[in-house]
Amino acid sequence: MPLIAMNREMGSLGKDVAKGLEEALGLKVRHHEIIDHLASRARIRKSHVVSFLEGTQGLLERLTVDQLSLRVLTSDEIVSLAASGEGLILRGWGASSLLKEVPHALRICVTASRRVRVQRMMERLESDDVNQIERIVDQNEEAARAVMRRHFHIDPQDINEYDVGFNTDRMSVAHCVEKIIALVKSEQFAETEASRAKLRDIAVEHHVRAALRTHMSTCHCKVRVSVAAGRVRLEGIVEGNEQRRACADIASRMKGTSELENLLRVADVPARLRRDG
Repeated sequence: MPLIAMNREMGSLGKDVAKGLEEALGLKVRHHEIIDHLASRARIRKSHVVSFLEGTQGLLERLTVDQLSLRVLTSDEIVSLAASGEGLILRGWGASSLLKEVPHALRICVTASRRVRVQRMMERLESDDVNQIERIVDQNEEAARAVMRRHFHIDPQDINEYDVGFNTDRMSVAHCVEKIIALVKSEQFAETEASRAKLRDIAVEHHVRAALRTHMSTCHCKVRVSVAAGRVRLEGIVEGNEQRRACADIASRMKGTSELENLLRVADVPARLRRDG
């Protein structure tokens, strides 16, 4: 099934492109749908999830919400959706970065010049206050860039992060949809057993990371997880054999894990500290 990861700017008509693809290809657009489940998993308010994803967190939220856990769980939610087997359009929230190694995932960016985007937002909001709308557009853009840099270490305005970009200054929504459909149906982005296997491995990797991060016995462990053909490899340093066994046990029980390679090492504790303990 087609798998599209879309990033778009405010006023770029990206929502309209996504809607056109949804209607033409029978796909489901996923954007806000993950909030409820993500809030439940992270045990925080939905408003905190929204502010995290949109880059509008205040100082109090940054201090009280476990940023790393939320980032790990968000990635797991997005990849889980991608691996569900449904035809999907994943809008924003790092999907283009998380799926960059999946051959059949088409990563697109919909943009437009700042002048055009401001004009469109003025019409949409029925406002003639140019300065106010410019501030709204600029703040939204900066927040989106901050989120992508902080959590995925990429610049969303870097065209190298996408397979193709569309500028709606000159291209109509219908033209964008037509071009995207042609790419989705091309041999280059055809779904194959190899591409599905790659997506499964990525999904297992994020499942393991999320499970380790949310389990009480392993939540503070710094573990590198990699997966190839269902074989999970754990690397890093843990504080004791109990943590090492707990990490291995959790990873081995994840659906999709066919084999486990536990390369975790137990930290050496100086003799002086052992005596003092």
